[in-house]
Amino acid sequence: MRWNFWKKRSWANLDAFEGRETSSGIHINETVALGIPAVYACIRVLTEAIASLPLIIYERFDNGDRERARGFSLFSLLHDSPNPLMTSFELRELLVGYLCLRGNAYCFIERDGGEVVALWPLHPDRVTVDVSGRELIYKHQNDGNEKTYSMADILHIRGLSSDGIIGYSPLALLRDAFGYAKAVGEYSSSYFKNDASPGGILTTAGTLSVQSHSNLRQAWSEGYQGKGKHHRVAILDNDLKWQSIGVSPQDSQLIESQKFSVVEIARVFRVPLNLVMDYERSTYSNVTEQNRSFLTHTLQPWLTRIEQAMGKSLLTEAEKERYFIEHLTQGFLRSDTKTRFESYKIAIEAGFLTIDEVRQMENMNKLPEPGKRTYAF
Repeated sequence: MRWNFWKKRSWANLDAFEGRETSSGIHINETVALGIPAVYACIRVLTEAIASLPLIIYERFDNGDRERARGFSLFSLLHDSPNPLMTSFELRELLVGYLCLRGNAYCFIERDGGEVVALWPLHPDRVTVDVSGRELIYKHQNDGNEKTYSMADILHIRGLSSDGIIGYSPLALLRDAFGYAKAVGEYSSSYFKNDASPGGILTTAGTLSVQSHSNLRQAWSEGYQGKGKHHRVAILDNDLKWQSIGVSPQDSQLIESQKFSVVEIARVFRVPLNLVMDYERSTYSNVTEQNRSFLTHTLQPWLTRIEQAMGKSLLTEAEKERYFIEHLTQGFLRSDTKTRFESYKIAIEAGFLTIDEVRQMENMNKLPEPGKRTYAF
């Protein structure tokens, strides 16, 4: 049987490597990763962009029309508040954050008489998954207590996966990339803590005792090394001479390394560089196209994962025939005012949009009675 592909076993979050030393010598965990500016910026872009999109439940009709299902109990739960403690934005921001670093997001589905009344997030680190026949069994650890849930009780959103059961953990798989970015940041901080001053040697024709050598090193460091001590005049006696042996930040490719680490992290999360405030390769004309590409190539796969996972777990089989879940993305596709209004004019004249439909797109109320409408181009 095809289900033999998943033998009965316990699946962890693939974080076996978390906390291990990376090839750059840095230990990476969630806190360290989020402390990398490029990582934090990319995750903020993704979480806030997705969470800010309205999440709507539609009712479909036999003639192909659809309408917002405001009377359906799930509508306000997904659109406004999924539980008494959180807003829809806050829950989805949290879940996408889990997906970005852990590759999995879980919610306990609270039901009352079969009706979904709340969604409660579960931290991925505390959830394991067992495969039992055609069922998944979820085990959640909380304060030393383990609770077991069936598939019907859990909303599970997965990232990229090798088995369709558990998503890969970017925090584990990409720890070397995160470690490199962290190492570059730490080296840069250490470099500029010393006033970006190159190293050097003090030479003398005489011979120094061990104690004299130690005293000279300490005196030089205290007098001329570190923040706030730059540009001091060094006075050398006893035929001491200073010889610089360091290189400039540009020559050492420090700045280039920092830029590379930002590009590498942005590549991991597929976030355009202009959205993490790197405008070196951006122009006014291509930023709009980059934002459109961001929706198509970066956000849309995540939105589809979320919509399909919610539809699978929150709707009954009968409800799936009548309702579907979808994010509103028109805001991302808005062009400048002049282009947008010219497009509306063409659409109205061609007959596939009405004045009221256009006004609705612009967040305006319908016009008065048809006989009282006054408009002209």
